[in-house]
Amino acid sequence: MANPLQLLKLKPTGFQFIRELPIKAPPKKVWASLINFNGWFHFDPDPRKAPRHTFKPVAGAQWLSKNPDGSQTLRATVAYVEPGKLLRLVGQMGMTHLPVTTVVIFELQPQAGGKSTLLRLGHRTFGLIDADVKNRSSMVWKRLLPQLKELAET
Repeated sequence: MANPLQLLKLKPTGFQFIRELPIKAPPKKVWASLINFNGWFHFDPDPRKAPRHTFKPVAGAQWLSKNPDGSQTLRATVAYVEPGKLLRLVGQMGMTHLPVTTVVIFELQPQAGGKSTLLRLGHRTFGLIDADVKNRSSMVWKRLLPQLKELAET
């Protein structure tokens, strides 16, 4: 549902954080899972309610989400990619009602001789945002990263 048009109490500000997630899978499998947003980037456990994602790991490509109700979101644009190692996305990341730019960086570091992977997520946001955006963003990744881990480890 679209946000109603209203004046918001916004201040130009920014924040950043890094999350690390050990995954018991080689980087190649973690990469394949990472770029499969349909497999892990969802909030409702009912697959009928989950958005369908369109994504290609190519610089300039768009990551799009289409909801079952027909609404669509441009999540981000691929800014940089090193296949199997690094993915950098730039965009509003779902905050379409705010004048904001977010950079999300996924970095895969091989561990245990390539048998496992340390996934590092960097999130940086700047723009006119409300005071709770940092907390909400952190909670989103707290929920989504374990879903990515589960997909990669199965």
